[in-house]
Amino acid sequence: MAKPSSSNTILEERKGFMVSPFGDSKPALRKAYFLKPIATSMEEPELPSDSISPLSAQTLQRNYCPLKFSSMSWVHPNQDWITWVSRMQSKHQAAWKKSGIDQAILNSTYDIKKSIELIIGLSEKWCTNTNTFVFPWGEATITLEDVIILGGYSVLGSPVSRFVENREWEVIEEKLMDARMNIVRSRARKACQHAWMKKFSNGGSEIEHEAFLALWLSRTVFQNSSHTIRKQVFPIAICLARGIPIALAPAVLASIYRDLSRLKRAIVAGNNESRLELFSPVQLVQFWAWERFPILQPKPDVLNFGDPRSARWDRAKIPKIPKVENVRLTLDSAAESFLWRPYAKSLKNWSFPEFYRENEELVLADSGFDIHLESFIRCLRVSKILGLDYMENYSPHRVAMQFGMDQDLPGRVNLDKTREIAWMNYNKPTSDTKLYIPSRLSESNVTTRYLKWWEQMVLGKNKKVSGSSQQQRSAKRSKPDLQVSKGEKTSIDPDVPPGFRPKNNMNESRISAKKDKPAAVEMLAGNNQQSFGNEVIANGELRGQSQCNFTSKVHDGTDRNMEPPSQSAQNISGGEATMGAAGRATDQTGVGQENTAAGNTTSNRVSINGNAGESNGYKLDIAELENWITSLERKVAKLKAARRLGAQV
Repeated sequence: MAKPSSSNTILEERKGFMVSPFGDSKPALRKAYFLKPIATSMEEPELPSDSISPLSAQTLQRNYCPLKFSSMSWVHPNQDWITWVSRMQSKHQAAWKKSGIDQAILNSTYDIKKSIELIIGLSEKWCTNTNTFVFPWGEATITLEDVIILGGYSVLGSPVSRFVENREWEVIEEKLMDARMNIVRSRARKACQHAWMKKFSNGGSEIEHEAFLALWLSRTVFQNSSHTIRKQVFPIAICLARGIPIALAPAVLASIYRDLSRLKRAIVAGNNESRLELFSPVQLVQFWAWERFPILQPKPDVLNFGDPRSARWDRAKIPKIPKVENVRLTLDSAAESFLWRPYAKSLKNWSFPEFYRENEELVLADSGFDIHLESFIRCLRVSKILGLDYMENYSPHRVAMQFGMDQDLPGRVNLDKTREIAWMNYNKPTSDTKLYIPSRLSESNVTTRYLKWWEQMVLGKNKKVSGSSQQQRSAKRSKPDLQVSKGEKTSIDPDVPPGFRPKNNMNESRISAKKDKPAAVEMLAGNNQQSFGNEVIANGELRGQSQCNFTSKVHDGTDRNMEPPSQSAQNISGGEATMGAAGRATDQTGVGQENTAAGNTTSNRVSINGNAGESNGYKLDIAELENWITSLERKVAKLKAARRLGAQV
């Protein structure tokens, strides 16, 4: 095992042989950025064994009937709550923005329909050792970035265990405690949330704002089995009311990890008769799945300007995937449609997070990082995350592609056992002298040894990857925003995306259907070769599908030709390794300026015809194009799932 480093750095920059995570491209030598810690050998990474090992047939049959829940933190807002939120927002929105909870509070007013089957299907894939979902085609998880974007919570600020620190705050806490005790002594006999709202929502109380936040925290963030006002949240409410940030995101994520592990253990044990209690904001798990698995999405609503991203799922109708076994099949076969970075896609009336950049950047730490980059650093750092009375391991280095980074073997970590040290390590400044920020359009890869580790150590030598045999590294995983000059009007072809020419004019930008045929033939042949993406791994040899030049996405979304393999290229796992002259944009000089090698300008203008300098007569509406692509992906995924389901009947 590698010795733990004394450095506080979170990124490692080095050149290495990189390949598609599906093995459908030849290894290319380029500069890459990895999240630390990184393993030194294939035996070091912790294996997600409890999710890779298939559930028994008896367990699977049991789970066709959903487990029983005695309590689940899934609150449907009533009109009284929505009215109170609106009134408090008009008075205190400035303080909410300053403390980073404005969008999280608005999220509590949306009515999200619950899909128990989806939550159980995802929980079957949960690994309690690594806190990740483990699918046949890769490892993924809910990260702090998801909690920031989907939940609206902050990763910065004081810990949730913060106490009141002056007499003025103590007086407010005492008044909140007295109000709580009066409700307990009433006919309610407990600190009932309904009685609390009735007491304070009519206005007039000097502690109304703190009482409102205490209800919001108890109702949506730190719920308990009795659905009462929790006195532990009073210090948090007092701070938030004064615009003091509290790091709610790690606490929320820790509770989600805890509940997914509870649910996974219940599934394995087959405790259908026992009643589970889940107190985390489980709807974030459902949001996460809807964002990343297009086939599972309901039809989203159009956002109004300034709305949280989660508003598009308000009152959305659940897709008709009624059984857990159907969800299981959909997840296992989602290699072609899973979105590693769903928030990188343009969405009407929604602004990208500040740490999403059009072009990749190296930001020097000379003058420190702003709050947006500090938030990004928290998302990238391996740590122990704290809840009110629980802690969980956070391992972003296992899912680096979700952040636009490249993936190498994840190193083992020995995280802190005490809350005080864990918080210090979570909140400490980074020692990185520069921070790499990937382009939102970039496409991540894995090292050749990671691909070998996943195939041999995780999946097993004789196990095929479901749903990835025909995977193509296409633009659907990294779609640049294209815009070309205005021109003549043409007839509309419903089979052509907005802004693209009809079939006879799309030459270089089109992927030939003939090119996909060999992979499909290989899959149906049923021979002894192991299929992994569009590659065939036989006798330890990794072979590329194409023998011609291949391309690598640079930061502006254009394709840059990479040199074909030379005779003296280094062998990797018995296959040829192509030493590409280009990889990430940091290997290039004058990025975004004139590309003299190609004879055209690398900018936001791209020739759809593929001819340098040729003007195109179509104007692309980016939102329209991406909506068209998303709709098409969803339809294709549904057709494939229906075909697979039909084959099993």
